[in-house]
Amino acid sequence: MAAAAGSEAVLRSSANDSDDDGTKLLAIFVLGVGSLVCGLIPVYWTRQRSKPTLITVLLCFGAGVLLATALVHMLPEVRLLLPKYAEVMFCAGYFLIYAVEELVHLCTPGGGGGDGEDVCGRFSCCSGETVALINRSHSTSTSNSEVEICPPPADGDSDAGTGTFSLLLALCVHSLLEGLAIGVQTSSAKVLLLLGAVSAHKFVVAFCLGVEVSSHQGSRRSSSLVQIVIFSLGSVSGIAIGMALGNLDDTFNQLVIPVLQAVAGGTLLYVTVSEVLPRERSKKKSGALEGIWQLVAMIGGFTVMSFLSMAISEG
Repeated sequence: MAAAAGSEAVLRSSANDSDDDGTKLLAIFVLGVGSLVCGLIPVYWTRQRSKPTLITVLLCFGAGVLLATALVHMLPEVRLLLPKYAEVMFCAGYFLIYAVEELVHLCTPGGGGGDGEDVCGRFSCCSGETVALINRSHSTSTSNSEVEICPPPADGDSDAGTGTFSLLLALCVHSLLEGLAIGVQTSSAKVLLLLGAVSAHKFVVAFCLGVEVSSHQGSRRSSSLVQIVIFSLGSVSGIAIGMALGNLDDTFNQLVIPVLQAVAGGTLLYVTVSEVLPRERSKKKSGALEGIWQLVAMIGGFTVMSFLSMAISEG
């Protein structure tokens, strides 16, 4: 009897493990495909409807989403495990990306600036080619004036590329940790609960990331596609790693994960307030309503993400 009961318990345990693995595979499919689709929608949609006002409004909405993700969603999670050092580690992530960007700017050819700046002006707010009228003689005749088409500043492109890379890296780390949390769960109910919570905000973030990367890649759609695919694989990889490792060590859960989460949150904060918002606000025209639309869009993105984060926390 005892042997029969033991074998029956083993069979039930193996069946439960099989159900858990099936649910985790479902989570991998939902998060991977859902993130990919939501990220690719703005990549293809904005190419066909490339209106500057619409693009800047979407980018400001994404900035609000990223700001809420960092301050409302990620920071409270870090405080639970690192109550004394959460803000310090958060700021460490901010300064880390700040330092990396300055080093990249310093190492970029011509990035150091100087007195001999080109006539086109390195700090032009125009995103396209800068047109300079250069008078070759002291004559007042306009026939001696010619138009030079100057290339866009190279260091601006490198700064934008660094900001996009920092954003992608932070979101991938955050997605990996969320996937890891799903992968180590021991019941299908908990997996489904976390799947719903993660999907609620991950799809919104994927859409905003798609808007951001597509605004920097010009006609290189393949580059935007690669970045969205990398982001989509974040949670997928986390779930797979969690399934392979099983129950992680307490030190890893209590120290490594919150530190990585804090650094990723600080990175998102830097990209939002030091990259996206200054760039979009510099596009405002005098007397135009772009600034009001940008403000409304950012508040809308922050509100949506904050509501989702609080709903997830209460759930």
